[in-house]
Amino acid sequence: MQSFRNHVAVLIVFMALLSCAGKPEPIIPERKAIEPSPTKVVEEFLKAIKDEKFEKAFQYVYAPYSDKQGYVIQMQNTVKDNQLTILNYRILGTQIFDRTAIVVVELNQKVKSPQTGQIVELLQNSQYDLGLFDEKWKITSGNCIKNCLEMPQKPPTQQNAPIQQNAPTIQEQPAS
Repeated sequence: MQSFRNHVAVLIVFMALLSCAGKPEPIIPERKAIEPSPTKVVEEFLKAIKDEKFEKAFQYVYAPYSDKQGYVIQMQNTVKDNQLTILNYRILGTQIFDRTAIVVVELNQKVKSPQTGQIVELLQNSQYDLGLFDEKWKITSGNCIKNCLEMPQKPPTQQNAPIQQNAPTIQEQPAS
């Protein structure tokens, strides 16, 4: 009888321990890895821009309103006009959502200052936004987020300003 009580006591303790264990963590399905990753896409894009291989850079961007030749010409002009040289870059972080991603990069570059016209070395952070198109990551935009050169503001032109004319006034004449 004593052994039966011991077995029952052990069984009760065991059931209590199991009930305290709680429910198992829900299993989160693994996201399908799409290669190249957003990080790799941005790295390859920046390498192509650094090496001035704009045709290669085109394969990493989503440019629905341009063809490859137009993109290459635009990038050649941008690099030439701004005297842009990428010296180095470093990926700071990547965040992947469902069908979009963000990659933040530290860029060390030389660029012509829009205010002074001098070539300056600039260490800035940029954010690249990516989307999935035909199951491939493509860069949809890139924006400076820290230590940016500001473009000079153009004063508004007089052509765009509304013309104000004074309406003629009628003065009352005293009655005679």
